[in-house]
Amino acid sequence: MAEPSRADALRRHREAFEYAREHNLTLRDAEKAIAAERSRLARERLAAVQRCGRCAAAPPAALGADQPARPIPENAPWMMRD
Repeated sequence: MAEPSRADALRRHREAFEYAREHNLTLRDAEKAIAAERSRLARERLAAVQRCGRCAAAPPAALGADQPARPIPENAPWMMRD
């Protein structure tokens, strides 16, 4: 992946600076808030794609949720002894 150009870095800095001034934050806090907002938006987009069925990846399921619990059989091969 290509390294971001100086213009891209300055553009991100200006965006963070303007956000900081609008919300009365420090520059570092503004960068954190922008990153959190972008992350939240990305998660929402992913959830929307998973809901509509266009995604190859299924939403994560709880471990063992797809199989009902069964009792262990008395004569299971792995329980046999010589």
